[in-house]
Amino acid sequence: MFDGGQKENAAYRDAVLKAFGAFSGDLYDPSRSDLMLNQVRRLAFVKDASYQARLGGNGSLELVVDVALSDVARPLDEMPIGVLRGRGWQDFPTLYADDRSALLAKLENKTMVFSNTHAFFGRPDVLTEGNPLARAPSGSDGTDTWLESSVEAGLYGLSALSDRISVFGGASYIVSGSWGPELFTDETRAHGGVEDAYLGFVGRDTTDQGGLRVFSLLYGRKPFQVDNGMILRLASANGGERAALQSNPRDAANPLAHAMFVYDRHKLEFFRLDPDELEELDTGTVINGVNYEGRLLPELRLGAMWLQVPKSRAAYFTPDTVYSRKGLRVADLRAAYEPAPGQSSLYARAEIAHQSNEDFDMDAWGGYAEAGWQFRDIAWRPTLSYRYSKFTGDNPDTKAFERWDPLYAGGAGDEWVQGLNQYKVVQTSNVIAHRFMARLNPSPRWELTPQFWLFKADTLNNLGGARALSQLESYDLAKEINLTARYVASPKLIFVMSAAYTIPGTAIRRALNGDYQNWFSASALMIARF
Repeated sequence: MFDGGQKENAAYRDAVLKAFGAFSGDLYDPSRSDLMLNQVRRLAFVKDASYQARLGGNGSLELVVDVALSDVARPLDEMPIGVLRGRGWQDFPTLYADDRSALLAKLENKTMVFSNTHAFFGRPDVLTEGNPLARAPSGSDGTDTWLESSVEAGLYGLSALSDRISVFGGASYIVSGSWGPELFTDETRAHGGVEDAYLGFVGRDTTDQGGLRVFSLLYGRKPFQVDNGMILRLASANGGERAALQSNPRDAANPLAHAMFVYDRHKLEFFRLDPDELEELDTGTVINGVNYEGRLLPELRLGAMWLQVPKSRAAYFTPDTVYSRKGLRVADLRAAYEPAPGQSSLYARAEIAHQSNEDFDMDAWGGYAEAGWQFRDIAWRPTLSYRYSKFTGDNPDTKAFERWDPLYAGGAGDEWVQGLNQYKVVQTSNVIAHRFMARLNPSPRWELTPQFWLFKADTLNNLGGARALSQLESYDLAKEINLTARYVASPKLIFVMSAAYTIPGTAIRRALNGDYQNWFSASALMIARF
């Protein structure tokens, strides 16, 4: 958008989009967006530039770049900007930027208030048995409320080595704390440590026809995820001695080696990932992988991934054998039909993955199918959808081991946290979930997301899950209704409020010998970037 939408110029628009470097389907990275915004500000016809975020109707975040045009084109080398150039704090977080380099600061706070009533259905003594994090778990005394907060500070830079190749890097330190009786402990504590610490190279070029060519190489501590996180999302762990269990401020792998190649609408990634796990739960897992994402048509997005685990101490259990995650192989296929956000239409997504192991007979499956309708011409622009997901359990009567390994799945309540409460009892393994969901947009900055969940077990054998649920007496696990409200005041200030009510199914009620309570939780999260 140019001068508040008053002017349109196709050549200028293309130049801005190439400089900003964000394209449909990319993952939103605030630090990267701020860094690339400086490249937009350096264009000769730009007086100033900013961007705003608004919520899309299908879970997407839409970025609107607003460009103020300069009356006179100016030589770039005469116009460095930033706090270090004596221009004042109005340029923050930009410390320095010229036509070849940019240095930005990062200062981010996450603060959350969380409350549970009858967590773990009022029986934490049973449902957390064997969990090394559960030192004084919540739930036995009615309602527990606690506060979490974190502050992350860092520096991120980009510098051109030539007209097409740049070096980039980032480093940050994070301090987090929890006060009050949280889910697994009542210990008030704080923890500090390095979060980001990476260095890389990126090359960019465009063709006369508008084609895009990009390659990048990086190594170090950096967040990483694939698609919506059904398999890889949680590259770092929170909770335990690190505190901030629910707000999840840490997400950098330790380390990540990553190579990426982009050819127009096609992206190919090679990576080696070492998740930064908690000491009490560290499995020593290393993952090698290759991932492809691309669009054959503007509305059709495809993806495929192959993973292999050369090292791990994680174990799989059967009634008479213990296997190792080492040697795990994962083949994954994804597809999505996603019409333009502004039109009323059907959308659909699906993913299916198979797990095998080079050292023993493993035949596990996981995946989902989701379909919905986006209404764009009525009030609140609702999107109504249904998702079916299944992650297999192990049938001890068959030769193969069939229990799905969730690896590092995660995300928000509309991704792979299946049930805001229920996910704390049953993760993405041996579970069939039916999700009915709506997205409502009262305004471009507000989104309301009500959900209704039905959870069933795939098999009655549940070894590898919660110890008390190792052998189920019913396939009926739980029902949950929840509501999440998001308000994007600006790209630098976001609020997320949630509430959930969960009723245990027959399987959990019998495991608790009928002594249970329904589980209610509520939370409020603020994310502030300065």
